[in-house]
Amino acid sequence: MEDKALYLIILIIFELYEASWQKADSFKGIIDNIFKKYENGQIYFFLSHPSYWFVLYVAIKYGISNIWMISILLLKTSDIAFKLWLIQSKIKGKDIDEILGIPQDFKISSSMIYLNTVIYIALFYLALF
Repeated sequence: MEDKALYLIILIIFELYEASWQKADSFKGIIDNIFKKYENGQIYFFLSHPSYWFVLYVAIKYGISNIWMISILLLKTSDIAFKLWLIQSKIKGKDIDEILGIPQDFKISSSMIYLNTVIYIALFYLALF
């Protein structure tokens, strides 16, 4: 795999894209951004997670099944499933504050938004090298 550096750069771009469309000042803002993507269509929602599809592609293409790659795929799958659960809860009119125990006006720092980018890039690096 001589293109490892290119794969890292591509993943960084995809992760920054995902962080940018989810970015908000509060937990409620993040949930609203996720819901807006879902309202545009379910397929659009899934395509709005290009890093998931990219990591899955690299794992399958190169047969990488080490603990780091599996960790990334499990975390990303759990993340998408959690977002879908939040969307369904919002559609059903459930109080997300009560379900999660996190107030929707909970402030999110800008560094917290990009934390997933750092974690996934580090895991991807470990999986490739």
